[in-house]
Amino acid sequence: MPAMSDNLSFTGDLSETTVPDLIRSIVRSSETAVLALDANGRNDTIYFHEGKIVYASSTDPDMGLAETLLRGGELNVQQYDTAMERLVVARRIAALLCEMGYLRPEDLPRAAERQANAIVLDAMAARNGAYTIEFTGEFPEGIITLPLATERLILDGVRRIDHWSLIARGVGRPDRVLEQVPGADTRTFQLELSEDESHVLNLLSDPQTVEQLAARSYLTNFQTFRTVWGLLAVNLIQDAEVAAVDEKRAAVESEYELEALVERYNGVFQRIFGLLFQKIGDHVYDFMDRVVLHLSPETLPYLSGMSFVNEGRLDFDQLLNNLYASGSSDHGTVVRNVCNELLYGWVYEVKAEFAGQPLEAEVVGIADSVRR
Repeated sequence: MPAMSDNLSFTGDLSETTVPDLIRSIVRSSETAVLALDANGRNDTIYFHEGKIVYASSTDPDMGLAETLLRGGELNVQQYDTAMERLVVARRIAALLCEMGYLRPEDLPRAAERQANAIVLDAMAARNGAYTIEFTGEFPEGIITLPLATERLILDGVRRIDHWSLIARGVGRPDRVLEQVPGADTRTFQLELSEDESHVLNLLSDPQTVEQLAARSYLTNFQTFRTVWGLLAVNLIQDAEVAAVDEKRAAVESEYELEALVERYNGVFQRIFGLLFQKIGDHVYDFMDRVVLHLSPETLPYLSGMSFVNEGRLDFDQLLNNLYASGSSDHGTVVRNVCNELLYGWVYEVKAEFAGQPLEAEVVGIADSVRR
């Protein structure tokens, strides 16, 4: 089984999430990862280094470097057509444009930044398709690191989205209670918030529902909800209830209590592993790979550096290290989510592979015992 830190990848459907929320999960976990999107008849790839977007590529012919320069006015149509006529498959368009004098070598990095920005902005509006996130230690050869403004890019991408289905999915329930993240005002200058973004952020100096916020805002309801989604995506606002619960739980839960909780779930994982090993032998390790695919993007970073070859057990010490590295204040909620998502993965895969067999009922019974 591959190590969780370097080789883990998982897939999902964009109908169940949004690209901005996928980006947000990678940014908040400060992971080095590759997000691949298969949507709208094209493939986009966004590269993250320690939670920052550093590069993007696309198979969309309208997202090439020459097309980016044409849209920006740096190339005229005659220059574009001439360059395309001389371009061969094995040759890079950037080198050709510089050779032809259409692009100065010193201007190439900035042009590459504009191209990457355009790809990310366009990809964020995808509504349907598939995605893959791969956590990796290194990028393919030829990937250059660009100084992209990740959070501003997220805000600009959300601002361009006109699909209500995405906005509603990103914001959630209208009765969701939100407030400013502590210290949010110190980041507003760096992000260069627009007047509308600053307006909504200031209204949330006191906790209130999204519905109440929309009633107070001078923006339309559509614009207010979209702006809320953008501010959530860059962690300037948060759920007020969650913040209160975080503070309370952090005061009462200790490492010993967390270790006891993990050990209780580990006992269940070990029993399920044993039953499966008796049934399918070493194929249980392939089975465990499929279990991990059910974990959410928010949960995966907490399992970084772990391997489940030890009878499916969580490594509590590694989990604790990941918790501290994440900066999360509510360790109890995180640990419960990690354990419950793993348990769900086990049960789901058992039901899928052994439906109607005695093994299914036995595993469900074991899982129910830890939930009581």
